[in-house]
Amino acid sequence: MLIRSVLVVLVLAVAGLLLWSEWLGAQAERRYPATGRFVSVAGGRLHYRESRPSAESRGTVVLIHGASSNHADLLATLGPDLGHYRVVALDRPGHGWSDRLEGDAMADPARQADALMQGIDAVVPERFVLVAHSLAGALAGRIALDHPERLRGLVLLGAVSHPWPGGIAWYHHLTAWPLVGPIFTRLVGVPAARMLIEPGATSVFAPRSVTPGYLDTGEIALLLRPSTFRANSQDIAATFDFVSAQVPRYPALKVPVVAITGDSDAIVSPLIHSAAIARQAPQGRFVLLPGVGHMPHHAAPEIVVEAIDQMVGPRSGLALN
Repeated sequence: MLIRSVLVVLVLAVAGLLLWSEWLGAQAERRYPATGRFVSVAGGRLHYRESRPSAESRGTVVLIHGASSNHADLLATLGPDLGHYRVVALDRPGHGWSDRLEGDAMADPARQADALMQGIDAVVPERFVLVAHSLAGALAGRIALDHPERLRGLVLLGAVSHPWPGGIAWYHHLTAWPLVGPIFTRLVGVPAARMLIEPGATSVFAPRSVTPGYLDTGEIALLLRPSTFRANSQDIAATFDFVSAQVPRYPALKVPVVAITGDSDAIVSPLIHSAAIARQAPQGRFVLLPGVGHMPHHAAPEIVVEAIDQMVGPRSGLALN
């Protein structure tokens, strides 16, 4: 009788966690519906939002978000200060409202770079400045290496560019596994993420305070959808090997690269990543912000805008293509 009771309790607990995970994801989708446009690429659609310049345009800026995020954070944070540009912010495949396209294979940053360039080519025919935060630094580097003729420059924000000691957290590997991953995601991953979403924000902003309203304006709860949570872990798990192979190519970068990071970033090491790619890139520049953590675009958006302005060049005689 006791064994039967325990089994019943376990079954009910598992069922409850599965239902709660699905409910959390559905609730996030209702609260943060797609508000942008979709562009068709091979295998599905990418979602993006854009803002138009309030006066004479100085060009186009493309924003690509990092892990545990979507287009909304960078657009909400940098968009208001980039009023003299056309700004296009994309959801990476499997995040926000973009399709995962090739399924699990889309975790490869090279595939993401190819998919994003398909979308960018369709909506941004002109040359642009590419801005990438955190994990997106890996695929942004690939875009800059493979398509230098399309870029005016590359701005990296606390970005991943090199292999790092210690690897990644064990649960990302477990979540990414083909059979165990989907179950672990719903039973453990999403429920844990819901409990840790506010402490997680505190850690990425530390030592500064979290920007008021960040979780809402950044639509961070979209991460709680099981498919998105798993895609996020798959992306993280695939990045180490990718950047390890890409590092020797950085001396061939043909565009200006500005790597902006905080000296207190405990998520992505300033020295291992930002300082290193700025040193390897022929036109690289390293900007270290004192007392700033992993969110330099929140702490110093004016520094990001200045880097973009310098890449575009003087206002007079500016060619937009």
